[in-house]
Amino acid sequence: MMKKKILNCFISCLVSVSMLFPAGIAQAGTITLVAPSAVLLDGYTQQVLYARSPHAKRAPASTTKLLTAIVVLDHLSLDKEVRIPPGMHRIQPSKIGLQTGERFYVRDLVRAALIKSANDAAEALAIIVAGSRPAFAKLMNQKVRAIGGKNSRFVNASGLPASGQYSTAYDLAKIMVAASRYPFIVSTLQTRETVIYSRGGRRIPLSNCNKMLWRTAGVIGKTGWTRAARHCFAGRVQSGGKTIFVGLMGSKSRQYLWSDLRRIASIPSGKMPKPIAAAPKMPSRKETIKIQKALGRAGYFKGGPTGFYGKRTKAAVRNFQKAKGLTVDGIVGPNTWSKLKAYL
Repeated sequence: MMKKKILNCFISCLVSVSMLFPAGIAQAGTITLVAPSAVLLDGYTQQVLYARSPHAKRAPASTTKLLTAIVVLDHLSLDKEVRIPPGMHRIQPSKIGLQTGERFYVRDLVRAALIKSANDAAEALAIIVAGSRPAFAKLMNQKVRAIGGKNSRFVNASGLPASGQYSTAYDLAKIMVAASRYPFIVSTLQTRETVIYSRGGRRIPLSNCNKMLWRTAGVIGKTGWTRAARHCFAGRVQSGGKTIFVGLMGSKSRQYLWSDLRRIASIPSGKMPKPIAAAPKMPSRKETIKIQKALGRAGYFKGGPTGFYGKRTKAAVRNFQKAKGLTVDGIVGPNTWSKLKAYL
């Protein structure tokens, strides 16, 4: 009788816990993200799985082009032939060298904007759609509010630095939710490399700025970088039967951005990342040499110290962490360093 009461009590506790954590909502922290602003949305319910400074206003850089593509596809046929307006040669890189009067299909300009992150292609499309940059920005701001963005203001179509232009990690994730409803945008984001042609026959090769396409299957999206914005990403991660929409802003390096995306792709079902107070600082050359010496003496780093904290060093750190029962992230934090010091 007593055993039955204990069993019933245990079942009641399980039911209570299941009510606290509904299906699809992340529960326990198993990994760490380093992006200063980050949001993960459940791909089916759009509920927030993880948020860190989700509504902090930051420069969106070229993730802006994702919203630009949505607005363009709302107003123009992909098969429409258009002429390049004047002034595109003055747009800052990255660009594809558009010249006044050149003719393109809309689909190829969208590809250039999303794959190569061509600023001139994005700005040309904006003027073709709305007649001016301010008029197109108005359409962008109307669209971002309509899809659930809460704290964004766009000034141009390319994401180049502009006063008063900002978005948030939450809004970037919502923009990607909307973009995923456009098959052409999804297929374009999945393209590693392609070639487009002007109607006059000019050949333009495109290589995707999202290098995750070569590294981890199921990670698509739009990258962005400026000095003010640092590294940003708006995208979708599909792995292990789950779909997660992602907004990352303010990462200090592309390495951190790619690491965060790999961690998101590896999240087990029912788990979520654990937020941290601040993104870790990359070790100095002097600190890296000390780390490499310690790893070498521990048997995890071959060759002399280089002072460069690259792939080889991070792989050695991960192997050391795994052997010592630490969190395996390739970052020498306080716990990892406390173990490494024994080898100095």
